[in-house]
Amino acid sequence: MNRILCLLATVLALFCFSPSYGWAQDATKLVPTPASAAAAASSADVQAAPRTVKQTYNAIYVAPFEIQKDVTFPPEYVSLMQTEISKELISAKVFAEVVAAGQTASTPGAHMLRLAGAITNYNPGNRAKRYFGGGAAGAAEIDSKVSFVDATTGQTLMSQDLRAILAGGFLGGKSEDAVKDYARQVVNKAKLMLNMRVPGPGDGPAPIAGETPGAAVSSQPANHTAVITQKDWPGSQKKLDQEAADGYRLTGVTINGTSTADASFLRTDATADAFQYKLLHTMLATSLQKDINKLAAEGFRVSPGTLMVLQANPTIIVEKASPPFKSRYQYVIKETQLISSGEKEVAKVQEQGYTLIGETEHGTAHLLLFEKVTAE
Repeated sequence: MNRILCLLATVLALFCFSPSYGWAQDATKLVPTPASAAAAASSADVQAAPRTVKQTYNAIYVAPFEIQKDVTFPPEYVSLMQTEISKELISAKVFAEVVAAGQTASTPGAHMLRLAGAITNYNPGNRAKRYFGGGAAGAAEIDSKVSFVDATTGQTLMSQDLRAILAGGFLGGKSEDAVKDYARQVVNKAKLMLNMRVPGPGDGPAPIAGETPGAAVSSQPANHTAVITQKDWPGSQKKLDQEAADGYRLTGVTINGTSTADASFLRTDATADAFQYKLLHTMLATSLQKDINKLAAEGFRVSPGTLMVLQANPTIIVEKASPPFKSRYQYVIKETQLISSGEKEVAKVQEQGYTLIGETEHGTAHLLLFEKVTAE
């Protein structure tokens, strides 16, 4: 009997103290062994891994687009635009469910992305010129700002300019055909950001705060815009310099024509960080990447939402703060003709620690801008 009891005690001791079972037991607590600690760490890494848009959202809500107050956009095109965008999203099967304006998701507990936009410029062009002139003659044009926003938190994942141009078609093409091209481009943007990492709380640049209420009264407006134009690069840079000198902070840009964009500024307190800006423009995307990284090594970073194409020039604004940013920045620009290739590039580059922060069209190609943030 004693021999049996001893044998049982030995087996129990081996079970409790064996690393292969993951835990060693003493009289008061369970202590993880190296094997179990590694497994737990691996599990935590999986849980903490950044999630992509396609892993996070299973529905998209197409909100009614706004029309900028000084833009004349045919009312009948507004509903057509909503219909075409929804139709293209459904056809592309980008999300499990597409929710039209005024409707609710049918999927229980749907995690929804909200697609919002504002038409910033519209030119119906001239059909006769399109038919007889060809090329860009008489082209119809729609310019806008498109944003993808988390419907629950209100966090903007990406906000980017979008331009649709109708330069031809049967008998010159109808102006409303530009709306269909616009809807197609919206879906292309959605596809390209499917592998984009969803920012976590506190990720990205901090929101820009305006002048504190009750601060010293200034004769200058709280916010205003300045025109950036491809026709006068030096003059556009001087405008940025003057705005910075007057205590204004750049909040974004919006294209309003083939060669022009409005740069929006907000007046900040005298105690706020000072900023300086550089307007970069090239013919080649590879050259733009080199120019950005050269300035990034000097303490600059890309000003959010400023990637655009003016005429045929990839253009961006970078900013430098005083006191300096606490992080360092690196950038990669990829140019791809196919959406499928773009999706692969997003996944590949983000594996190297970068995050997709911008996308725009450059002719028939898609420009993808990635950013890597490292501690100082």
